Amino acid sequence: MRFRPLVRVCLSTALIPQFRVEDYVVVVIDILRATTSFAVALDRGVREIRPVRSLRECRELGRQGYLTAAERGAKKVPGFDFGNSPFDFLEADLRDKKLAFTTTNGTRALWAVRKAKKVVTGAFVNMSVLVDWLRQQEEPVLLVCSGWKDQVNMEDTLFAGAVATELEGDFRVNDDATLIAMSLYQMADSRKKYYLEHSAHFERLVELGMQNDVKYSLRRDLHPVLPYYQEGRLVNALSIPV
Repeated sequence: MRFRPLVRVCLSTALIPQFRVEDYVVVVIDILRATTSFAVALDRGVREIRPVRSLRECRELGRQGYLTAAERGAKKVPGFDFGNSPFDFLEADLRDKKLAFTTTNGTRALWAVRKAKKVVTGAFVNMSVLVDWLRQQEEPVLLVCSGWKDQVNMEDTLFAGAVATELEGDFRVNDDATLIAMSLYQMADSRKKYYLEHSAHFERLVELGMQNDVKYSLRRDLHPVLPYYQEGRLVNALSIPV
């Protein structure tokens, strides 16, 4: 009988302590919008992304020559080069630049799983690259939903369910959180926009005039890169031996 590693879902950053992350290849998910923006920035030529937890750290890296991106409560923080919209990075010349990045949820999740076997980030815009790479690892996978301020959210759970569904033939599923995420995705697959339009974060983004960010974040395989967390930096795993 062929060995099949586990795939599991952690529904919120607050639940990460329930897992021994050292046992897993971890995928950090924050599709609205950090992990989508990471993929866009790397595909646009950024050499490295330094995800940091505080505005102070981000400013300090700016003084060292990094471009800076900062978001709090879905809004761009004044005084930084970018916010957290994928369109910020689509429209910028980022070739061979270094980018410091801090967000409300996604960068916190990356810090919390830093001791995992390997850490990558995922979004619909790089989903096929991510799924192919996970199959190649032949290791247990933990899909970590960043959520919103430690709460479970619709969009990250939906994406985790999409990845788990893609992996199901090659991986084992044996916990309720993963089954919940897969069930959500299977119900929403042809109606993702409808489901997300009823999510709390969509309403926050609409109030800020950012509904196009949601539409972009639901498009699949626009950016064939894989953000890989290595020594505190995100680099494209497809361009380095990992």
